[in-house]
Amino acid sequence: LSLKFGDVGNLKGLVIRFLLTTSYYELSVQNWFSLHRLQLLYNHSIQATFNATRIYAPASYSYHCDHVSSLQRYDALLIPSSANDLSKLWEVTFIDFQVMSWN
Repeated sequence: LSLKFGDVGNLKGLVIRFLLTTSYYELSVQNWFSLHRLQLLYNHSIQATFNATRIYAPASYSYHCDHVSSLQRYDALLIPSSANDLSKLWEVTFIDFQVMSWN
């Protein structure tokens, strides 16, 4: 899932990309989806990548959280993907975040 914002301030072609995965779990006898990774792109290249943790739900439901963030005060569900990545320069917070599987 990609959200394209165009030009925002000095950021040319800002895109927020959500990489979702689906898996079948026999114990629950249903498909689940999870947010695997979040990428921030601008100037037509990936600038920051965050691994997502604990963001998942059964495919027939939606996931909702008051704050999905890279900040510790909001329990940091978004973790910089590596020490070499520019994600350490970003603070990302989504308020009243909700996502639903397309399956």
